[in-house]
Amino acid sequence: MLRGETSTLELVESLMALKRTLRCVEQAGEGKHSVGFAALGVLAYVQRHQPTRATDIAQWVGIGPAAMSRQVAELENSGLLVRAPSPTDARAQLISLTSNGSDEIQQAYERRVVVLSELLNDWDEAEISDAAETVNSIQTVLRAGLEAMATKNTKAATGPEENSNA
Repeated sequence: MLRGETSTLELVESLMALKRTLRCVEQAGEGKHSVGFAALGVLAYVQRHQPTRATDIAQWVGIGPAAMSRQVAELENSGLLVRAPSPTDARAQLISLTSNGSDEIQQAYERRVVVLSELLNDWDEAEISDAAETVNSIQTVLRAGLEAMATKNTKAATGPEENSNA
């Protein structure tokens, strides 16, 4: 193995285990109250970036446009999202939260805080803050890397002749 592969593999395994654990935590806290783990992720993204396009949400979530279109339609039918025509692009629609969508996010976060507080009851405020800082750091680095990869792949797909004109 190359230097660092063992540590990187350990990180991959740890992140996968964390992802599974977080889904269990989500289920423990949400029960019948929520629209679902994936839907709340979409609502949270829209809350931070509204109005936004479905393609932007899909890219951030990491799913295809067709799956995102179905998700947005379900959330719109549930009264949590609303679509409006883009004033700058006749082909696009901009997505925003309804007041019910905002309420759903607020209530979901409150439920999650209760569950995590119970699960982390042996941790003090500094340990929780340190954990949040570490998770945010990992997320920031990974997102930046993904953006760099997407830019590199876009340039490679356009070909060298188009890249030289940019």
